[in-house]
Amino acid sequence: MATDTGDPPRRLVRILHAATWREEMRSPVERRLAVALTTLYAATGLSYSALAVYMLRQEHLSPAVYGVGASVAGVLGLLVGPAIGALSDRVDGFVLYAVLMGVMAGATFCLTVAGPLAALGLLSVLVMCARGSSAVLGALIGRAVARDRRVRFRATVRAMSNVAMVVGLALGAAVLAVGTRTAFRASFTAEALALSVTGLLVWRARNGAVAAVPEAPAPAVPAAPAPAPADAAQPPGTLRDGRVTVLLLLNCLFCLAEPMLAIAVPLWVGARLRVPMWGVSVVLVVNTVVMVLLQVPAARRVTDTSQAARAVRAAALLFAVAALAFPLSAQLSRHLGAAAALCALVLFALVRAGGDVLYSVGSTSLSYELVPERSYGKSMGILGMGVDIAGLSAPALFGWFVNGGGALGWYVLAVLFVLGALPVRWIQNRIGERSWGNA
Repeated sequence: MATDTGDPPRRLVRILHAATWREEMRSPVERRLAVALTTLYAATGLSYSALAVYMLRQEHLSPAVYGVGASVAGVLGLLVGPAIGALSDRVDGFVLYAVLMGVMAGATFCLTVAGPLAALGLLSVLVMCARGSSAVLGALIGRAVARDRRVRFRATVRAMSNVAMVVGLALGAAVLAVGTRTAFRASFTAEALALSVTGLLVWRARNGAVAAVPEAPAPAVPAAPAPAPADAAQPPGTLRDGRVTVLLLLNCLFCLAEPMLAIAVPLWVGARLRVPMWGVSVVLVVNTVVMVLLQVPAARRVTDTSQAARAVRAAALLFAVAALAFPLSAQLSRHLGAAAALCALVLFALVRAGGDVLYSVGSTSLSYELVPERSYGKSMGILGMGVDIAGLSAPALFGWFVNGGGALGWYVLAVLFVLGALPVRWIQNRIGERSWGNA
């Protein structure tokens, strides 16, 4: 009887490919972009907490001064992001992205020798380049990845990036544990090197972008005029396009789900619950695991605009449940103790992560169908403003929930999430029924 001694190794290779999402990368361009973005998020995780601590403890900035500097940086990022996105519609996006990574690498390395005020200025440079590069990246993927694979590719990269971010956060925690100026400088140098590698990989991906991506087939829809010609008459990808404006407003609302995890949970646990602070780590771990596991399967199920709109509406309901988990946890902590409250927080992590995955997949799909390819950079920059606006408003909003608003604030937010699902059908109707048929 013949035996195939090669089966176990081949089976192991298939398992490893599945574990690293290698099978989702169909071309050299996709693989290089994926590796580049994974490297970027590992670098981001490295400085996620270390940068603020470095400014406060090593540069001896007061919390008030650092807060003002961070706010100024956030506002500048809000303003500059759409402008850089629009620039990517006019120049080579691969080159522009590589240049932005080079500027970020230089600014990060300069943190090792800069004084306090100069370091605050470099923070603004980093935020502006980060917001601009996010818009450029969205346009790059829209043009360099085949139409039927864009959403799956972004979902795969997001899952890989979540894992890389955790690795970076672990390294950043080691830097904080050492706490010396030398350790911080070493981490900034490593981050600058990682940013340089990211830019180089994106630059190299440029060489095969045109050859790797064939012209996407036309969507299989009847040759009838699209609905709402008034929208089509507006400049595509700008705020005068009502569809883009509505989606931006929804981004401002639904992107509050991210600081709900990063800001609201620690504040709520510290002020309102009898749960030990390590419960925050439990919530973060559950959230990350769920997002990594669900990103790609969710993207595979969204293959047309109606499914994308349905995913966004489902995300709105899940975000509403996540908001209600906060007052629920307070009640459980008061009457049943820490274990019950922690269970409510785990419920929050599960539904928030599910909503985040669905909203990411659905909104990404709709955003690519809203505007023509020539306006991807401009529209991605405008839609990305929702992330910035949510990030700027979240600390004050959730601080008020903790100190004064209490349960009422969370109830109102839950209602707003539910109401946010209503305009999605209007956006879908303005786009029309389109299918990209994921393979």
